[in-house]
Amino acid sequence: MTFYADKAEWKDVIPIPLPHNGKEPVVQIMYSDRFKRCLQLYGSYNAEKRSTVKRALALTADAIDCNTANYTVWHYRREILRNLKLGLEEELKFTESVIIDQPKNYQVWHHRRCIIELSGDSSQELSLTEYTLSLDAKNYHAWDHRQWILTQYGEWDKEKEFIDGLLETDLRK
Repeated sequence: MTFYADKAEWKDVIPIPLPHNGKEPVVQIMYSDRFKRCLQLYGSYNAEKRSTVKRALALTADAIDCNTANYTVWHYRREILRNLKLGLEEELKFTESVIIDQPKNYQVWHHRRCIIELSGDSSQELSLTEYTLSLDAKNYHAWDHRQWILTQYGEWDKEKEFIDGLLETDLRK
């Protein structure tokens, strides 16, 4: 497996060891070597610099690929996006791909909500939640996101029709 140390664009970054308090933890989290390496490299940037370096965004994508439930990595990603003032369309595509793969992942839904707040573009949200609810009509995360969109952006026009359709196809009739 190729690690970042083997990549020319990362030769100037010295990874720092992951922090620990010197004691063996009661329960050790079994992170993959790839995930640990991502965190070590990300940590090597000082707090100011890490949120303004575009390649750090790629690093967070790799860490998310290793562990989509790591809230801290999603937070780092938002910091970078805010500070670099990048267009958020690509980020919406990125989060959609994660949601389609893992529709019950709270962290990605929360991150997507933050991106919608930054961009103000909620145009894809009802169709995304409709799709995820077609996979599992009881997906709490999709329902929560949908309710937030409806409440925040007032997109109630077709909601009764959507709910009626779900009620008609409910297997528990």
